[in-house]
Amino acid sequence: MEIESLEFKTEKEYKEFLDYLFSIRDIEYKDFNTKIIVPVDCEIIGIRTPILRDIAKKIAKTSSENFLNFFEKLFLKKKIKYYEEKVLYGFLIGYSKMDYQDRLKRIDFFIDIIDNWAVCDIVDSSFNFINKNKEDFYKYLNSKLSATNLWEQRFIFVMLLAYYVEDKYLKDIFKICEKIKSEEYYVNMAKAWLLSVCYVKYREETYKFLEKTKLDAWTVNKSIQKIRESLRVTKEEKEKILILKRK
Repeated sequence: MEIESLEFKTEKEYKEFLDYLFSIRDIEYKDFNTKIIVPVDCEIIGIRTPILRDIAKKIAKTSSENFLNFFEKLFLKKKIKYYEEKVLYGFLIGYSKMDYQDRLKRIDFFIDIIDNWAVCDIVDSSFNFINKNKEDFYKYLNSKLSATNLWEQRFIFVMLLAYYVEDKYLKDIFKICEKIKSEEYYVNMAKAWLLSVCYVKYREETYKFLEKTKLDAWTVNKSIQKIRESLRVTKEEKEKILILKRK
């Protein structure tokens, strides 16, 4: 099938596209993903991420707006079944040419379709438009700090990790980590992941934060664990930071 020839205007054509995805599926990869992508409310076809990226880039060149619009219609009708469909939607937000405000509207929709950590995390590297709209997108993230949905909260931390671990934003990142409170594993794990990256880049500042923060013990200890797992942290630093471990 020539992806570039698809217009994504009818359910018949969209089904042909899904049939194509099934024709190139990798069953072993499907079984692997089914084990690690939890929780998940959708089925997994079994398409490797580099292949999904390539497909998204091809669609972005010819019919991205049609795909995005048609996907949204199908989702609202509860006709989206597969993990790969959601990932493609996220990739297309990043790879397609569109007005910045339109992109934010698509991201709002994307956040609403997230149902597991992989859909949330995997699209971050395709959002290169953020580098040209850093301050504006930072304001967008800040507008969502009162979010209570666990995947929206995780999305904030993943975006901060991917694009904002810089001197300019470091103090704000620490404040956001304390402001967004959650008992959800996937939120606090993302928070710990973010703080471990902050430590690698800003050791002294992050050490002082972890030393004094009012964050819960689980998140502090998980941050320390992630720091100690990093190959960019010396043996001495790994021993020193154990002092901050909480009971």
